[in-house]
Amino acid sequence: MTFLRDPKRLIATIVAGVAGLLVLIDFAGPVPGVSALAQIMLDWAALVAALALVIGVVNVTGHHIGRVARRSADWKYSLILLAAMVIVIVAGTLFPLQNPDGSLTFPSSLIEQPVRLVFRAVYTPLASSLLALLTFFSLSAALRAVRRRTGDALVIVTVALVVLIAASLPQLERAPVVADGVRWLSDYVVLAGARGLLIGAAIGALVAGVRLLLGFDQPYLDR
Repeated sequence: MTFLRDPKRLIATIVAGVAGLLVLIDFAGPVPGVSALAQIMLDWAALVAALALVIGVVNVTGHHIGRVARRSADWKYSLILLAAMVIVIVAGTLFPLQNPDGSLTFPSSLIEQPVRLVFRAVYTPLASSLLALLTFFSLSAALRAVRRRTGDALVIVTVALVVLIAASLPQLERAPVVADGVRWLSDYVVLAGARGLLIGAAIGALVAGVRLLLGFDQPYLDR
């Protein structure tokens, strides 16, 4: 552990590890004394995150205003980014909402109706278009996998085709043999794969957290 020979890195590692342990212990169960310290840590983290967000917004705004002013390459994308940022900020903070008694109030969070309308009008169509484009990339990858003639690729492509056909033809759900096969794939193979991915991600997050608490990983240091 090289950070043991560097006092500055050692202090940062101890502070990060103690803060992480306090929040972890409080998350596992209320402990007198620890809960108050953990809440202070969380409040500080929220405050630092808010300040970092403000600094980031100011930095991004200044950078892209400069690009638009200089008419740099692809400056129109910067203009679109600035316009989108202003629309979301205004919709999420300054757009007045009418209460049941007729009075007006500002949105209290980013899940209020104005922001949802913006996301429904802009983000949802863009996400759907991106997923539609991914279909062709997935098809191209499947064809390349089939050309390799490996057993794993053939199994993956076969299962994917069966699931796609079953999803696109609801009439198959009434077929006795096919419906049972698709249901078995969905209940056992697909569910087992999804749970395996989730368990693997949880174990990875646990290992990453332990390495962070013990100081093996120090992303909070500017190295």
